[in-house]
Amino acid sequence: MQWHDLLFSNQAPQRNRRHLICWLLWWIFIVFTIFATKELPGAFYQYQPGLNELGYLQYSVLVLIKSFFLLLTHVLFCYSIIYIILPGYLLKKKYGFFITSILLVCTLIIPVVYFLYTLVYPFIDDLFNLHSAKANKTVLWVSIDAGLINALKVTLIAAAINLLKRWWLKQKEKEKLEKEKIDTDLQLLKAQIHPTFLFSTLNNIIIHARAASSLAPEMLIKLSDLLSYMLYECDAPKVKLEKEISMLKEYISLEKIRHGDRLELTFQINGKLNGQLISPLLLLPFIDNSFSYCNKEKMEHTWMNLDITIQDSCLFMKLITGMPTGPGDTLNDDESLINVKKRLQLLYPGKHELRINIEQELLMVYLNLNLEEAEQHEPTAVDRTKPALNYV
Repeated sequence: MQWHDLLFSNQAPQRNRRHLICWLLWWIFIVFTIFATKELPGAFYQYQPGLNELGYLQYSVLVLIKSFFLLLTHVLFCYSIIYIILPGYLLKKKYGFFITSILLVCTLIIPVVYFLYTLVYPFIDDLFNLHSAKANKTVLWVSIDAGLINALKVTLIAAAINLLKRWWLKQKEKEKLEKEKIDTDLQLLKAQIHPTFLFSTLNNIIIHARAASSLAPEMLIKLSDLLSYMLYECDAPKVKLEKEISMLKEYISLEKIRHGDRLELTFQINGKLNGQLISPLLLLPFIDNSFSYCNKEKMEHTWMNLDITIQDSCLFMKLITGMPTGPGDTLNDDESLINVKKRLQLLYPGKHELRINIEQELLMVYLNLNLEEAEQHEPTAVDRTKPALNYV
């Protein structure tokens, strides 16, 4: 059993154990502050000198019995407030009923404790052959002190813990709902990426297949690798960076075939891949968005420069694309690009920097990303990593 379960679990064994420990500590407090360190008024006080006739064991039993009855009044007082009055009135914002109920409970505990000191405790004394005198007038004040004031002390502590626990559980529930929302949003974002990517790639293959091009089989193989990656590996929250970059190479290779000599492409990877982890399909939308400018009819010659640098657990991507200028030519901030911005905010809060600028027929994307390190490097059953492709 962990301390977290003991403090916050609502299961009966842990909850009962937690309450039992708290009341045992309070019982010790009652024994040493009321029955051991103070002179008791009333019947017990009048026979104080005669305690020398009792043995240590008898005296201890006497104190435990009397303190236990007082403890029971504190337990009833405390539970009636934190389990009935607080949830029934305060948490429902019925402040009038709440104040009235508190005053009523505080009023009732005084005669109950007074009854203990005037009737129950003398009866216990008789059982121990302590024939004490009648209670004096200070018993009323002791009933208020030992009963009401001390009951309020333990109740305030218990109520504070109860309210703090409620707040903490609500915060954890809120965090859980937010995490579930993030997971759902990420699944939707990835689902929106898949159709755009697939339709674009399939269209390229169809064009070459109709032209009976020898490149169609090669494109089908590359598409098969991409589909395998997207269907079987992208469901994980994180994938190895080398697999993500291998997928980018396949995608860029397909686009290079489609554009032919019309596209001037430079793709460089610097640094060492040491099993760093990245969210799947995180970099693809930026590249796909850049290729959309290469499809502009007004651009006879298109070019793209992609530079990815890895330094330990940091990734730096610089993507520069030529883009047309003229009336109506604006930043193509399509849905896929908006989605990847949301993904970065959800997955890498405070761990990324994204800048997108347009200058003199140039679209520049700068991304700095803090990656996670893989704990283990486990070999996969099928190695789909392709040799590095250098496009110049």
